[in-house]
Amino acid sequence: MNDSQRASEQNEQKVAVAVVHFGDLVLVGRRPPGRPWAGYLEFPGGRLQPGESWQEAAQREALEETGLSVTIEAHLLTVHADYDYGRLEIRFFSAVPAAESLPTPRAPFFWLDAALLVPDDFPPANAPVISQLRQRLLSQR
Repeated sequence: MNDSQRASEQNEQKVAVAVVHFGDLVLVGRRPPGRPWAGYLEFPGGRLQPGESWQEAAQREALEETGLSVTIEAHLLTVHADYDYGRLEIRFFSAVPAAESLPTPRAPFFWLDAALLVPDDFPPANAPVISQLRQRLLSQR
């Protein structure tokens, strides 16, 4: 690893994402105007705070963005992405709502049938996790 690669990794923003599912439904939201990738779909997530674990960040971000308490199940995958606003290390976590029945999320989040997930509807770094979700769904049917 050269010096510029080390510097790039040290400047990476760490982002935890909760891929919340309920049966065949997945929780997604539409990115608001004025933000990078405005109009694209996203899973709830955001930057880690000092002293916070990846799982805690995913859980906190899901609650802050959607109003839903979730339980983190497992780490799905990690993606490193370069965007014009910086380099991101994104860790995706499988999660389920803490409620036993289908909860109503706060807008702009909504439940979407996982079979309708299309990578082009999301920022590019989400493509691997969408592929993984679709494969899992097809294997269960």
